[in-house]
Amino acid sequence: MPDPLPTPTPPKPNSTPMSPGVPVAPSAQPPMVMPAPAAMVVRPATAIQGSLAGPIALAQVRPPVAPPSIVPPSTLPPKMGGPAFPPRPPVAGQAVAMAPGPQAPLPPRGAPAPLPSGTTAPRAPQVPAGASPQVAVPRRSSILRFLPLILGGLAIVALIIFLATRFLGGGSSPTSDGAGSAPTGGTTNRPQTTLIYWGLWEPSQVMDQVFRDFEQANPGIKISYVKQSHLDYRQRLQTAISQGNGPDVFRFHASWTPMLKDDLANMPSSVYTPATFQNTFYPAAYQQLLSSGQLKGVPLMYDGLALYYNEDMLKAANAPVPKTWAELRTLADSLTVRRAGVVERGGLAIGNASNVEHYADILGLLMLQNGADPTKPTSNEAEQALIFYTDFVKKYNVWGETLPNSTAAFARGDAAMMLAPSWRAHEVLAQNPSLKFGIAPVPQLSDKPIAWATFWAEGVNAKGKNRESSWKLLSYLSSAEVMKKMYSQQATVRRFGQLYSRRDLANELAGEPLVVPFLSDAANARGSYLSSFTHDNGINDLSIKYYQDAINAVLKGSEPKTALQTVSQGLNQVLRQYGVVTTQSTPAQQPSSSNLEI
Repeated sequence: MPDPLPTPTPPKPNSTPMSPGVPVAPSAQPPMVMPAPAAMVVRPATAIQGSLAGPIALAQVRPPVAPPSIVPPSTLPPKMGGPAFPPRPPVAGQAVAMAPGPQAPLPPRGAPAPLPSGTTAPRAPQVPAGASPQVAVPRRSSILRFLPLILGGLAIVALIIFLATRFLGGGSSPTSDGAGSAPTGGTTNRPQTTLIYWGLWEPSQVMDQVFRDFEQANPGIKISYVKQSHLDYRQRLQTAISQGNGPDVFRFHASWTPMLKDDLANMPSSVYTPATFQNTFYPAAYQQLLSSGQLKGVPLMYDGLALYYNEDMLKAANAPVPKTWAELRTLADSLTVRRAGVVERGGLAIGNASNVEHYADILGLLMLQNGADPTKPTSNEAEQALIFYTDFVKKYNVWGETLPNSTAAFARGDAAMMLAPSWRAHEVLAQNPSLKFGIAPVPQLSDKPIAWATFWAEGVNAKGKNRESSWKLLSYLSSAEVMKKMYSQQATVRRFGQLYSRRDLANELAGEPLVVPFLSDAANARGSYLSSFTHDNGINDLSIKYYQDAINAVLKGSEPKTALQTVSQGLNQVLRQYGVVTTQSTPAQQPSSSNLEI
């Protein structure tokens, strides 16, 4: 079996290349004239397994003619760093270069040289007679053999630098990502959490700055705020949560707590304990956001009812702002303009359910002030409240169905007074910027003040995967400092921002006359399931519809007691549907019947 060919090795730099067909000048022999070799075809040689690379072996190249007495050096590779092997005798059966003389015809240009039958390819080219044998020059040691040492040295240097900076104070230690903590610099490979936040009413530019501040203080958490439409919002929210793709944080009306109790995560005590919550926020928040002993949300705003009045009309009547319902009814009667029994200017938007936009809130307020429970409409106190409300139209004729809706009528001067939440002030200002109007606390029935609360809160998805980060965000947003930032941003796009839900911030808005009356009532306000314009298609809208039918029935001549019995039947079904357990009012909450003059 022929010997395998050695692996070719490129010529050494700065050494004389061995050009095929060019003889080496002899040292003792006379020069010989060599015929020009034919074109050579070089075929890569096969390396001997287990050996290092050696000199180039040309398989099909016509070697130079050499005297028989001279044999080529060994083509076996030298050991790394050692001398070349000495020449060895030709192997039996291997072709040996012959002395100059008649030679076989050269093959055509580009064709391989023919080999005699039974022979193998020559192991190496021969040198001419008299020439010094060309000895294979050992390769220089490759730098790769030192690569492990180099890398090891670099690793040791890096370790020394790390230990020096770690223990000599040159580096920073990792910090927790708790709310309020600031990044210490450098890049961390913490996982990225994106909180989906469904909001209402507020545009993203109002919220962007506080979100950026939170993200900077809590690296690894990003906020994706999506302002939702109020249309079918409650149903879309619950559908998304049930399907597993709901938001992490979302806004909901405080009165929705019974409907969303299974979708709202319980607030951890690390955010607010029950005692801390009651000391921080107004009582209505604790009343409406508590479910089965667990707090379900955080209020970032407050709102309720207040009395809007036209300053010029009261000034013309030389009348003070009323503080009781009796004073309000008398003033409303005097400010009403009638022609042939038809009201052309209403003294007060009240008494019906067709064009008084917040009739349900007003009736709910009257029931609470009179000691009635809106969820128990068959009580005597509830009946008295219904009669008192409808008498503004039936008996006193201070309002009529031919007038515009209450807000538009007030803005146009077609109503002297109305009861509405704070956000209606923005509509009034938009419709009539030059209107001079004031806002006062709601009138009372007794010396014990009771007001009406209707506000929104923020909750955490009970089925979400980012509950801890979500509560961290709500803890941050409900802090006094951040609430003030949000109010400032909101005030850039409208007259004033959302009213503060924190007790300790009430004095911050003392200079805003359109806001102060709402906050002055907040400590005495309560809520129920008669909150208008929540668009929930649920506990509020269904309850309101039953009371709307009762108001219309009384205005058409039905007995109030009979109308309220129908309300009770329908309302009980609604409350059972959402798991509301009603409670009786305590005697301390029951004013005497004389407080409500029928």
